[in-house]
Amino acid sequence: MSTQIVGMENGRRRTVTFSQQVANILLNGVHYESDLTENAETGESQMSIKLLCIAIYRMPPSMRSLCTNHFLGWLSFEGMLLFYTDFMGEVVFEGDPKAPHDSEAYQRYNAGVNMGCWGMCIYAFSAAFYSAILEKLEERFSVRTLYFFAYLAFGLGTGLATLSNNLYVVLSLCVTYGVLFSSLCTLPYSLLCEYYQDPQFCGSSEEGTKRGMGVDISLLSCQYFLAQILVSVAMGPLTSLVGGAQGVMYFASLMSFVGCLYSSLCMVYQLPPSEGRGEVETGV
Repeated sequence: MSTQIVGMENGRRRTVTFSQQVANILLNGVHYESDLTENAETGESQMSIKLLCIAIYRMPPSMRSLCTNHFLGWLSFEGMLLFYTDFMGEVVFEGDPKAPHDSEAYQRYNAGVNMGCWGMCIYAFSAAFYSAILEKLEERFSVRTLYFFAYLAFGLGTGLATLSNNLYVVLSLCVTYGVLFSSLCTLPYSLLCEYYQDPQFCGSSEEGTKRGMGVDISLLSCQYFLAQILVSVAMGPLTSLVGGAQGVMYFASLMSFVGCLYSSLCMVYQLPPSEGRGEVETGV
C-alpha cells in the first residue's frame, strides 16, 4: 500500500501549484536535513563566503541551465522595457528628441512618449491578468510549454511592433509583454521548487555540496541585474549603430527567440538519477 501511495504522489508532483511547492519545501526541510547529514551541527553551520562560492561553483547542471534561461529572458525583456517609450516617440510617431523644443518633430516625439506610457499600462494589466491565471495553466500545461509560449509571444510581439506603424497594432502587442514578465517572475521559481523535491539536488554537507534554497533564489534574482547591466552598456552603441530605438526592439525579439529555443532544447525539467554526478538529461 505504501508503494502505491508513493507512486501516486510522484504522479501528482507535476500538477501541484507554485504556492503548494513552496509550502512543501518549507514543511519538508527538516526531513531533507535528516536525510542528507548525520551530524546536526554540520547541517546548522552558518553560510560563509567560502561556502557560498563553493555552492555557486558546484552549481548543478540543471540549476546552471535554469539561470542561463532566466538570463536570456530578462535580457530580452529589459531591452524593450528601458527603450519602449523612445521607440514609440522615434519610430511610431517619427519624432526627433534632438530637435528644437518648439519644432513639430520634437512635439511628435513627446506625443509618442506619452502614448508609450499607455502601452506600458496595457502591459501591466496583461501581466496582472496572466499572473492570476498562471497557476491554473501550470496544472494543465507543462512548464516547458508555458516557457515556450511566453518567449514566442514576446518575440513575435516585439518583432511585429517594429514592422507596423499602426498605433493600435503596436499598442495591442503590449499584451504579449505581460505574458513574458509574469512567466519570468513565476516559472523559474516553480521549477526550482521541483528541483528541491529531489534530496539529491540539495547535495551533502559532508561533501561540501549542500545547497540552500535561499542561495539558489538569489542566483536566479541576480540574472535580472546582470541582464540590466548588459543592456545598459550595449544598447547605447546599438541604437547609435542602427540609428534609432528600433534596433533595441529587434534585439529583444532576437533574444526572446534564442530563449525560446534554449528553453525547448537545453532546459532540464526533470532531474535525472545521475544529477549529483554531473550527468544531465535535457529532455522530457
